[in-house]
Amino acid sequence: MDNSEEIYDESDQETSDLTPGYYTRSKRRKISQDTEECTTSYKEYSERKRKNPIMFVPVEILQAVFTHLSYHDLSQTVRLVNRRFRIIAENMLNIGYKKIEKQLNMLIKTVEMSVGYTQDDMEIKCVTKLLNLLEILKMQYILVISTIWRYVYNEYYKTHKTCMYGGQLIDAHYWFMWKFLHSPNTLYAPAVMRDYALPSEVTKIVQLTKSFCVHFDKITEEPSDGCLINSGCKVIDIVDCAKFIQKIVTMEKASKDCFEAHYSYFFRNSWFVALPISGTKDLDWSQRQRMMHMRLRRIVLAHNDMFLQQAQYERELMLRPDPDMRIKKPGNNVYTGYGDVGDIFFYYGVMNDGAFIQKFNTEEDNDEEVEEDVIDIHIDNPIANAPRNNSEENVFYRIPYLGLRINIEVKCPLSYAPLKFLKKYSESQLHKLKIKHRTKGPTRIRIIFECEGASYPRLPTFYEYDFKPKNL
Repeated sequence: MDNSEEIYDESDQETSDLTPGYYTRSKRRKISQDTEECTTSYKEYSERKRKNPIMFVPVEILQAVFTHLSYHDLSQTVRLVNRRFRIIAENMLNIGYKKIEKQLNMLIKTVEMSVGYTQDDMEIKCVTKLLNLLEILKMQYILVISTIWRYVYNEYYKTHKTCMYGGQLIDAHYWFMWKFLHSPNTLYAPAVMRDYALPSEVTKIVQLTKSFCVHFDKITEEPSDGCLINSGCKVIDIVDCAKFIQKIVTMEKASKDCFEAHYSYFFRNSWFVALPISGTKDLDWSQRQRMMHMRLRRIVLAHNDMFLQQAQYERELMLRPDPDMRIKKPGNNVYTGYGDVGDIFFYYGVMNDGAFIQKFNTEEDNDEEVEEDVIDIHIDNPIANAPRNNSEENVFYRIPYLGLRINIEVKCPLSYAPLKFLKKYSESQLHKLKIKHRTKGPTRIRIIFECEGASYPRLPTFYEYDFKPKNL
C-alpha cells in the first residue's frame, strides 16, 4: 500500500465517527508537516554553522596563514572578526613589535663593528649614515614603549589590557629593516647627497610614532577605568627617554609595598613657561594628565633630535679625520610648542647649540670701557654698588641663560614604579612582586618646572604640577 492510500484510509476511518474530522485531521497534518520541515532546515543550518571548518583549524596553522598578511591587516581586519582571531592577531602584533628592539640592537652592533674594518672615506660616510638612522629609530621605539608598556606588556599589576594595535607602524619598521638588509644604498643615499636628510621610510616612522602615542593616550588610556592611577610613573618613563641630559637621583628607595623617589632632570638650551589666563573651558584630571604626557613627549623628542645630530656630527669628525669633503655642521634648529589647557597657557621649546650661539652670542665690551665704568662708580655710596634690574651692571641680564630643570617627586605602590627601576629587579624579586603585588596605597606625583631664563622677559620661572588621585 502506498502512502496516499494509507492517508485516505485514516481519513475515511476518522470521518465515520466525526463529520468534521476530515478537515481537522487534514489541517493538523499540514501544520505538522510544515513544522517538521522548518525544524529540519533549522537543524541543518545550525549544524553547518557550528561545523565551520576554519574554527577547528589549529592555532599554529592560523598563525602560519596570518604571517602572509601585513600587521596593518591584522590590526584593522583580522582582529575584528571574532574572539579567536582577536587573540591570535593581538599576540602576533605584540610579539612582532617586541622583536623590533632586538633587531635594531643587532643591526646597530653589526654596523658599529663594520665601521672598524672600513678604510675608505666615502664608505665610512655611508656606514655612519646608516648608523645614524638606526639610532633615530631606537629612540622612537623607546618612546613608544614608555607610552604603552603598562597596558600591553605589563606583568606587574592588573590594569586595562590592550595590544600594540599600531600595525602600520610595525609594517614601517619591518619595511625599513628589509631595505636595510637588501638595498641599503636607497637609505643612506639621501643623507649622503644632502647632509642630515632622512629617507622617506624613517620620516614615516617618526610621524607615525607621534600620531600613535597621541592616539593611544586619548582613545585607549583616558577612557579606561582608573587610568589616573594605573598610569603610575608614566611621567618618569617618558622623561627617562631623554638623552644628552643631566639626571640626578636624589632619593630612590622601595619598601615592601611602596616606592618613593626624587629625580632632577636638566635640559640645556630649553625653556618652559606657564602663564595663568582666564579659563575658557574646564578639563578633568584625565585630560590634564594626557596633555602633560603629550607636552613632555614633545620636549623629549625635540631635545633628542637636536642633540643627537650634534653627537653624530662629532662622531663623524672622529671617524673621518681626513675627509675628502668637508663635514657640514648641523643647521640652526629651534622647536617651539604652545597651547592652553584650562586656565594655563604653556609655551615651551628647545634649540640646538648653533641656534643658541646665533641668538645670544653678542660681542662683549673691551676692557678699557669696563675700567672707565668702574672708575665712575662712587665706592662710598652703597646704593651705587648694587646692580640695577634690567641694567648692564646686572650680570644675570647681560649673560643669557637657557635651561629647563624638571624636579619630580613620586610616592606610589611598588608596582607603579618606573620601568627602569623595575628592570633592575632580579627574577626572584620580580616573582615575589607578581605574586604579592599591591596596587592600593597613597599615590602622588609632584613635578616642578624651573626655567630661570624666563625671568629675563619677565615671565614666570616656576610651575608646579601636583597630582593626588586619592583626593579626586
